Amino acid sequence: MAKLTLQEQLLKAGLVTSKKAAKVERTAKKSRVQAREARAAVEENKKAQLERDKQLSEQQKQAALAKEYKAPGEAAH
Repeated sequence: MAKLTLQEQLLKAGLVTSKKAAKVERTAKKSRVQAREARAAVEENKKAQLERDKQLSEQQKQAALAKEYKAPGEAAH
């Protein structure tokens, strides 16, 4: 005999209506979708932050190199 899900057991026992069970299922699905979207947004934000960090690091590196090359010439003045 196949095992019944909790929802099926509650329906069979008459403890919930099919309308209420369907509403619970829709709510659960909506929660899963929202959680998935939130995880995707967090991941996208992490990627964007990493890209900004990489660009800033490169700019700082370039500025340090420019300063290093510029500094000896200024010391001669």
